Amino acid sequence: MSSAQRVRSTALYVFSSIALSALLLSPISLWAEDDEGRAGHGNVAVTYQYISVDGFEASTGTIPIGTVDTHSLFFEIDYHLTDRWTIGAGVPYIRKRYEGDFPHDPLKLDPPRPWVENVDQGDWNSGFQDIHIGLKYLALDGPLVIEPFAFYGTPTNSYPFFGHAAVGQQLWKFDLGASFAYFPGLSNAYYRADIAYVFVEETLDTSINHWKIFGEMGYQFNARLTGRFFFLFKDGKGLDFPDDFPPPRTNELWYQHDRLIKHNYLNVGIGLDWNFDSGYRISASFMKQPWQEQVHKMEYAFSIGISRGF
Repeated sequence: MSSAQRVRSTALYVFSSIALSALLLSPISLWAEDDEGRAGHGNVAVTYQYISVDGFEASTGTIPIGTVDTHSLFFEIDYHLTDRWTIGAGVPYIRKRYEGDFPHDPLKLDPPRPWVENVDQGDWNSGFQDIHIGLKYLALDGPLVIEPFAFYGTPTNSYPFFGHAAVGQQLWKFDLGASFAYFPGLSNAYYRADIAYVFVEETLDTSINHWKIFGEMGYQFNARLTGRFFFLFKDGKGLDFPDDFPPPRTNELWYQHDRLIKHNYLNVGIGLDWNFDSGYRISASFMKQPWQEQVHKMEYAFSIGISRGF
């Protein structure tokens, strides 16, 4: 990323932070719910997440490539256009650092690419990743809730994608799926599942389309506190390392490898939500990764966020 891009990225980050903070801290009169349904209301949220990675899970087993630390800020908003239709949007700001003996150096490619930033030099690499926007439709409301959705994501800028510390793959994505939730009438428990098939921009005529499934079981201990257990599963197409990348790994295929590898995993975690006055909610969670395939091995991740309904 050039110095000019860094300045623009930092300015956008600061502006977004100030704007969303102002929105979250607005007087309660602006956010008061009424009894007329969902139309005209919504939710805004800011979530911080930290991810610790150590190694890469290849087809030959774990490769000790080094560590990757990731700090993320997710900005999200949902707005109910009507009682049935909801529009949503969000963007993450990513800050990553790689430390290890196997950096990706654009100058060692054939031909060398001096115009590509080397993000694996042990420094923090920061920037906005991909913005997503989409629609949800409340098809069924009651003890069983069904809400189909479609979301489109596209890179916010031409960030580098070659490197362990790259903030993303710089590819457009289209999620098509549905959310399901069940609220038993005589229980404080609830159950939820989001199931989507994700279409991803092809690179070198290779598809990395995949399934993404989020499942959650929660229990409301009282009017303010809810505990939950959840999982996130991703499984799809793509290439394998080292099988599909024979040496010398300096060609175009290797330059594009982070856009071509499968990146499949299963994350499991626990979380707590605390609702307090004025429509605020604080959420915290902790995750581990019991299974991975062709992806950086996540040691653990934790997140904390604040949201507010309006």
